[in-house]
Amino acid sequence: MQFLMSRYGGHGVTIGKGKSSDSKLPKDQSLDYMLDHYAQEIIPNYFVISSYDAKPEWMGSLQWKDFPKKPVKIGTLEHNFNEVLLQYDVSVTTDIYITTHHWSNVYAIIIKTHKHGLEDVVHEYMASYDYVLQVFIRRPGIENAKLNAKELERILLMLFYKMELIYKDYIETFIPSKTSLGKLITNTFCKSLTTALVNVDSDDKLIKLLEQ
Repeated sequence: MQFLMSRYGGHGVTIGKGKSSDSKLPKDQSLDYMLDHYAQEIIPNYFVISSYDAKPEWMGSLQWKDFPKKPVKIGTLEHNFNEVLLQYDVSVTTDIYITTHHWSNVYAIIIKTHKHGLEDVVHEYMASYDYVLQVFIRRPGIENAKLNAKELERILLMLFYKMELIYKDYIETFIPSKTSLGKLITNTFCKSLTTALVNVDSDDKLIKLLEQ
């Protein structure tokens, strides 16, 4: 049942073959090739790969020991769980982490959805660190730049869009962590999240939001 969650390649399943989205992936799933030929430039200099669209072999469920550079917690999200089809609303808690993937400007976004609330809806659910979003930020002429508040908030908006948290009341609260990255996130941004993504149901609408 956990395999069916949309974070592992979307909702579509082909009987006997797994996730339908697998057909979207290139044969060469190396990081270099995926960044050059597959990643979507959603706004200028922001290139995105998401396991909600299709799961490359290096994304998906991981354990803490699997990360060569340990992720840093960004914050905790309370939200509606919509990754499998349910007859009623379920509220869950998801911790959000970030690290780099091979290069200092290629960011791996990791989510861990806690078990509470899912025991009765996802059979034998086991919480894991799920690599669900990669964002490559090209910064022409700038080397070794640190992630800033605007970039981090854009990454979060992309994540929540891919999670399809685009309906009223789907995002309940977001509490930034006390890490240096969590402290970058503004109170204004946190308060806006409950409504900012409502009806943002297309890439074009997301682009307008990111460019504000």
